[in-house]
Amino acid sequence: MAPIDIVILILIGLGAYEGYKKGLLLSIVGLIGFVLAIILGVYFMDPVSKWLASKLDELTFAFPIMAFLIVFFLTLLIVNLAGWVLKKMMDMILLGGFDSIAGAILGIVKSGFFISLFMWLSLQFDLKLPKEWRAKSEYLQYIEPLAPSVIWVLEPIFPKVKQVIETMDEIVKEFRKDAAAD
Repeated sequence: MAPIDIVILILIGLGAYEGYKKGLLLSIVGLIGFVLAIILGVYFMDPVSKWLASKLDELTFAFPIMAFLIVFFLTLLIVNLAGWVLKKMMDMILLGGFDSIAGAILGIVKSGFFISLFMWLSLQFDLKLPKEWRAKSEYLQYIEPLAPSVIWVLEPIFPKVKQVIETMDEIVKEFRKDAAAD
């Protein structure tokens, strides 16, 4: 078992534990919040980026990412707050062990997606795993294609996803150019 497999199993185990602890209801609210945060982050990235440009003069190459993150985290905060209120209201209804087990399954899927997303973005910045880890890994081949597959499915539904990918490519090129200059 490669070191990356150990990290993957630990992260998936933590995702399962978090999902079990939160239950299905809060996990679904969190997942909906995450998807909504991405959608709103993509749609409001340009106006917030322009607003940042009017307020700041430095780090202009990072404004699209900063704008996305601002909208993303504000949306997550609002949706999770609404989910917490909903959970408090739903505490009177006992869903039992099903809620916890279903939450654990959803936690596994979510953590697998986030690992895949991290790996995919790392590759964009030329941050690669050692070849021997990749060769010996038993789980990487299943985890790695998750995020690109989801993005590929979402791209026709949400055309701005392609624009975000192009913006990320520009940022990566700028990052590489700055790194080469140093």
